[in-house]
Amino acid sequence: MKSILLATDIAPETDRALERAINLATTLSAKLHILHVSPEKSFSLAKKPADTLRRGAEVILREYLQGYGELQNLKPTVKVIDGREVYLEIVQYAEKVKAGLIVMGMHGKASVRDMFAGTTIERVIRKGIKPVLMVRNKPQGDYGSILVGTDFSAGSKQAFHVALEVASKGSFHLVHSYDIPETDIGAKIERFAGDVIVQCENNEMEKFIKESRSRLKKSGIAPERFHPRVVQGAAFSCLMREAKNINAELIAIGTHSRTTLLPYKLGGTAQDILSNPPCDVLVAKGI
Repeated sequence: MKSILLATDIAPETDRALERAINLATTLSAKLHILHVSPEKSFSLAKKPADTLRRGAEVILREYLQGYGELQNLKPTVKVIDGREVYLEIVQYAEKVKAGLIVMGMHGKASVRDMFAGTTIERVIRKGIKPVLMVRNKPQGDYGSILVGTDFSAGSKQAFHVALEVASKGSFHLVHSYDIPETDIGAKIERFAGDVIVQCENNEMEKFIKESRSRLKKSGIAPERFHPRVVQGAAFSCLMREAKNINAELIAIGTHSRTTLLPYKLGGTAQDILSNPPCDVLVAKGI
């Protein structure tokens, strides 16, 4: 990963996102880009010209960054722009600087599902193609315990691959969940069908592990730091239970690129986790 974009609104609760971005850029020897987008509507309501306010925002941002001595070695690019749609400016700037990852801080209001839909982070994930790291907790060094939820889709594979890059010193817990549908076909046939489903899911996991061996080796992940599991149950509840059991510091999940029935929302497990995460969350789409 050669380039990381930190998108910040300079709010106190997003300090931890800056700290994590600094940690990752240092560890990965990546170029750090720092972007602040001021909503265009804020200028239309102000008495001062937009360029004056933008220069003021630049001063505030640079003063804010002065408190982090580690940035002197990283020499990040710092950019302040204004735009009608904040998420769109972030997505476009990430493309411009060829960011391999967008880092953003989580606000308290993201703890409610309905309030999360439509937030800047949600829109950046939904509209963009770059992996997004939503930082919830204050960094305590490199990620140590990583939970990867997989359904073997392109998105979840990409999330796993990005997680291997940003957390190569940690232990990886790969979890795939499945459900056995209820039927009225008789107890014996139902047991047989359940056994077939379980075998198929385990076969898929074994196939995925085989395909991932070279990447795991390249990332330096020894067998004792890789723990795959196939569990029965709903994806969200299984992941939350596993996150608690392993004291996860990062959850990596994929989201589908297809358009949902409600195009202004993320769907499924991704939004459930992002709406009320126990730790930092990395989201990627299949490419």
